[in-house]
Amino acid sequence: MPTEIRNIKSVQVFSTVADVLNVTRAAQLLNTSQSTISYHIQKLEADLDTVLFRRNASGLELTESGSILAGHVMRGLEAIRTGIDQATSRAGTIEIALLPMFASRWLSPRLGGLLEANPGVQLVIKNHNNNFAHMPNPERFADIGVQWGRGNWSKFEVTKLWTERLVVVCSPEYLKAHPIRKPSDLAECTLLHVDDTRMWEEWFTDNDVLLPATPSQMMLEDRHFQLSSTINGLGVSLFASWAVRPEIESGALVNPFDTTFATSFAYHLIVPLNADLSPSVRKFQEELLDVSGNTATKS
Repeated sequence: MPTEIRNIKSVQVFSTVADVLNVTRAAQLLNTSQSTISYHIQKLEADLDTVLFRRNASGLELTESGSILAGHVMRGLEAIRTGIDQATSRAGTIEIALLPMFASRWLSPRLGGLLEANPGVQLVIKNHNNNFAHMPNPERFADIGVQWGRGNWSKFEVTKLWTERLVVVCSPEYLKAHPIRKPSDLAECTLLHVDDTRMWEEWFTDNDVLLPATPSQMMLEDRHFQLSSTINGLGVSLFASWAVRPEIESGALVNPFDTTFATSFAYHLIVPLNADLSPSVRKFQEELLDVSGNTATKS
């Protein structure tokens, strides 16, 4: 006879505690008291006759039984959420996680056509800082997303939108003060970047230049801030060539090498593997991939 769970609320509480591994934080997220959280966990453990959590020096950790249950509960709750969405008006809602510069420079001019091809869809755009692929439960944040990187995200269905070309850019004033004639000259420049230095490391390696052990660099919050900082003469940046074409054409930025460079980085459309997408989301996904294939970077 199947084990009876007398209170589904206890399962929901367990799922939250399993996510954050902290009773206080779970209570805050569920807008309830710590004693209520503890009660539901104890009740669920009593119903199942097994221990789900143990305490360690840093807080809580799942037992083997707890880990098994957490995986099934996560999938089960997501299936319930999807069923509710598809049975209500949210069946036509699409949540997409986007990088701000991608959204404003690539998607925005094409959004009207995409929405015309998907009448009745309610699009919810959620900005992220290139961390959608690294969230513990990305399917709870958005249905699909766009991520910049090399595409090596094992928990996602990954489709590269196009092959990128990078461009080295700086302001005319910065170039005047820091002449750049050959790749090795960049070793003396301030390198601007977002996230980490992997793009610069790849560029230096591909151009047979040794990246200084302690390069002058500045890590910025996002690509828009990086762009404005580059225009304002704070240093040199690498961008997808199409993304900064307006600034190069206007003269706000200059390309000291007058060329673009190959890269292993690109924008990818990613979908969590355990996501149960509605027909509306799948259709929008197909339309987005079709548009990206037709307009793939004319750099």
